[in-house]
Amino acid sequence: MSPSAGMGRRQFLNWGAAGAVAGGLALAAPSASWAGGGNYESMLVNCIDPRFTTLSWQYMGLLQGVSRDKLEDNYSHFVMAGGPIGAVHPKFEAWHKTYWDNLDITVSLHHIKRVVGLTHRDCGAAKLAFGEAAVSKRESETEAHAEALATFREAVKKRHPKLSVITGVMDVSGKVDLIG
Repeated sequence: MSPSAGMGRRQFLNWGAAGAVAGGLALAAPSASWAGGGNYESMLVNCIDPRFTTLSWQYMGLLQGVSRDKLEDNYSHFVMAGGPIGAVHPKFEAWHKTYWDNLDITVSLHHIKRVVGLTHRDCGAAKLAFGEAAVSKRESETEAHAEALATFREAVKKRHPKLSVITGVMDVSGKVDLIG
């Protein structure tokens, strides 16, 4: 409601105070929140599965060689079902353009040097993409993920040859088996 919309003096003063507080909070926010660009090492692409949120964050800290207190806001992140599988598998074709457009923008705005593509064990999106039988045993699951990750790496390199690409399959314990 605007001040001119028929409110009394007290309502106007309350509205003005709320606006001042909101404005003060915006000014007090870190300057990074105002920036649309920057220089970051990596873009992480991984799955929406909540079991892997913290594990992926911890892995990125190890990979980038930074402590937990320095990791926050230190890399670009794209999350979708299946992660790299969702970016390349025909089952999820409608999502492909969204991911690749986002990577282009990330390269442009964040000047990343590498893409980290992580899939994970016991993934529902992988079951949808490859079929349950293909992911029912660890060996065949690894093969299915490795094929998708190879396709993902090739697609990144084709679009952005200067980027390095790290791909792996994360176990439910957080251990990553690097692929490729």
